[in-house]
Amino acid sequence: MKKYSFVSLLLGAVMACMSISASASGPKREMRATWFTTVANIDWPTTTGATAQKQEMIQMLDSIQSLKMNAVFFHVRPCADAFYNSAYEPWSSYLKVNRGTYPGYDPLQFCIDQCHKRGLACHAWMNPYRYSNRQGDGWSGSNDTPLNYENTHPEWLLYYSSNIVLDPGLPEVRQRIKDVVGDLLSKYEVDGIIFDDYFYPYGGTTNQDSVSQRLYKPEGMNVHDWRRQNVNKMVADVYDTIQAVKPWVTFGISPFGIWTTNYTVAQQEGVSLPANITGGNMYQEIYCDPVAWLKEGTIDYISPQLYWKIGGAQDYTVLSKWWGRLADRFGKQFYSSMAVYRYAEKNNANKDFTVEELQNQAQLNRKAVTDNAPGAVFYNTKAWVYDKPFRKAFAKEEFEFYALPPAINWKPTAERTMVTNLQANGQTVTWEHADSDVHFAVYAVPNAFRNRVGIFSKSDVLLGVTYSKSFTLPEGITTGAYKIGVSVLDRYNNEYSLRILGEAEAEQQATTLQEPKNGAMRKLPITFSWDIVLQADCYIIQIARDPDFEDIVLAHETTDVSFITTQRQLFNYLPLGTYYWRVKTRKANANDVWSEARMFELSLTDDIEQTTAQRKPQGVYSPLGLYMGTETDKLQSGLYIVNGQKQLIQ
Repeated sequence: MKKYSFVSLLLGAVMACMSISASASGPKREMRATWFTTVANIDWPTTTGATAQKQEMIQMLDSIQSLKMNAVFFHVRPCADAFYNSAYEPWSSYLKVNRGTYPGYDPLQFCIDQCHKRGLACHAWMNPYRYSNRQGDGWSGSNDTPLNYENTHPEWLLYYSSNIVLDPGLPEVRQRIKDVVGDLLSKYEVDGIIFDDYFYPYGGTTNQDSVSQRLYKPEGMNVHDWRRQNVNKMVADVYDTIQAVKPWVTFGISPFGIWTTNYTVAQQEGVSLPANITGGNMYQEIYCDPVAWLKEGTIDYISPQLYWKIGGAQDYTVLSKWWGRLADRFGKQFYSSMAVYRYAEKNNANKDFTVEELQNQAQLNRKAVTDNAPGAVFYNTKAWVYDKPFRKAFAKEEFEFYALPPAINWKPTAERTMVTNLQANGQTVTWEHADSDVHFAVYAVPNAFRNRVGIFSKSDVLLGVTYSKSFTLPEGITTGAYKIGVSVLDRYNNEYSLRILGEAEAEQQATTLQEPKNGAMRKLPITFSWDIVLQADCYIIQIARDPDFEDIVLAHETTDVSFITTQRQLFNYLPLGTYYWRVKTRKANANDVWSEARMFELSLTDDIEQTTAQRKPQGVYSPLGLYMGTETDKLQSGLYIVNGQKQLIQ
């Protein structure tokens, strides 16, 4: 038996420690997705028949999984058609069948099953308005399937030189898009819905929509404002449908990478335009207004198409930072869509669009956000999925470790308990959980570092995600040398405490809040602080507008015992008023536990010496200590006037 000196063992431990702390190679949370394109068969399918198409998809999904990506944006509705069993629209001819002909299997269900088998999320990518490209890339609209809108609703269609679109100005069209989304959600367990940049067509609209203008545009309203309003109403309708049917399904849009070049428009919205950026004004050309969607809260994330390089008139560095700050201002997420197709064209017009360029852009994505939720969405899949130089570079640098998809953590959801009956049989780990609407994250930590604070908050101990209650450990990871942990992820991708194989259940311990005190008045910046809990892995601070934490402003995970508002852009735009905060403690082998909740007032002044009751005048107060006015302010039904506003006593 080989003997090891104490120095050798110590050196080995130090080296392992250095490896564990190298999580700067990648964040624990990051959207890593690919646009899986079906229009014109750009990515898939290139073959005919169910068996061959399934095999082709499996090969591509294996490649996606092997690069430690975590999501696929599957193109299921490219031209008012379907890669799924739609109640409203025909099977797509891009399945290499006659339009409206059943292809012998359900591609969306197959993709969902195969994605989840590999720990990948499956988002349904839909074009809301496009009916036909009219550019020789597939169906031209000439056949007679009864579900073609040329047959059923010709009055819905607008004709342009290069394409045909559904008229965004018609309420019936808006209702149909809403129904199409609702139908898909009722049948399939997709993880998200994503729209791309096709609204009104590129190139501009002149009088194509004259009929809907005459019917529905209010007299005196600017036609450009009306068209933007049509799109915004559709987006809001889709979001409302998702919230009513499956609120955990994320909804995002991928607009053109420049919002507007009009400084007057930006000034009206209180938004500064990115410096020295020139390009198309899609606010005016295709009536795309992502600032409105973010402001109105009708999307969960924005994935602008930043299909340019670093430097120049469309500088990726400037634009990624601008979009990241904009999304955080409204408490939403930013995942950049990146032009991998330009890398694939490097031998033609884009010789400077190298793999190093894309690596640098991925790093800029991470610097652009402050919400623990960066993202990269690659367009298109074929441009990289078989490319060895690209895969080697990203596997070694950017995607060395797995990452969990970002959580939609501002929506209220039920708490989840730990897994039970965690066991290992050889390299297979199994467990039980009472809930069926969850998936799981699996970790492996070298035994020597089990008790390091925050160890399970690092990406380099994450083995992956599984939608089943079992996981096969990779080669080199054994239950003897590593502590294996399993945590629960809900459908919003919120994570809950993990259970460690072979360890007993631990006692819950809530943290004690420190500052600000209950009822305190604070001006920005505000530092929130709380006590350390021994063996805690991390903490989650929540700030909400209501004491029941239904209207959550922020949820932020940290290994620190403090949080300062300067860490997030959104605090610069919150209205003054009453807010509530609390902190969740997470430690291994114990279910998560919340602290008490406290109220504070965001104010222009900072009074840290007095409590609410001492500071405010005599009058009526709610049970939470909120000042409701004097007795003479009392109205009927328990209402009081406070700062000129009617409020109900709680």
